[in-house]
Amino acid sequence: MCLLCSLALAALLPGCGTHAPRKTPGSTPLATNADIQSPLRIGDKIKVELTGIPDPIQPIEQDIKDDGSITLPYIGRVVAAGKTPVELEKEIYSLYVPTWYKHVSVTVTPVARYFFVGGQVNNMTTGRILYTGPITVMGAIQAAGDFTPFADKRHVQVTRVDGTIEHVNCVKAIKNPKLDLDVYPGDRIWVPLRKF
Repeated sequence: MCLLCSLALAALLPGCGTHAPRKTPGSTPLATNADIQSPLRIGDKIKVELTGIPDPIQPIEQDIKDDGSITLPYIGRVVAAGKTPVELEKEIYSLYVPTWYKHVSVTVTPVARYFFVGGQVNNMTTGRILYTGPITVMGAIQAAGDFTPFADKRHVQVTRVDGTIEHVNCVKAIKNPKLDLDVYPGDRIWVPLRKF
């Protein structure tokens, strides 16, 4: 019954239906709304599936490179960073059709997105933490094992993917959660050593 509902819903969606994320048996789980609407960032791992073509291409999993791009068969370099998965699907589609194919179905699914926490936190095994949804700096530090006794909680640095640097005073953020910044995939959080 659920399968029939899903097929009926897919038929009612606007457009040609080639850009909507889907799930096939044994594939990566369906992306959440946050994954679909959130722009892709450098370091994200994504899966690109091209179907409905005469010469099938295996699903391609790639990390978005430091220059913000991925590389696909025939068309080469495509800028992915800064686009939502749906926007990237549309761009890939336009690069393949009609130059390479008369029709192709394109699906882009974020597979793994990470942020990084380093410095004076208790869990220093990798520093890389899987981004599973909305999280703040305080939540990210807790996910990294919380502050060490030597942490400077007043000068936590957040480096965004575009190089922008922001600071969080976590002592104040505990009292006023509005001061606790959101963390996005690719962000790097650094907890400095307290000056004694």
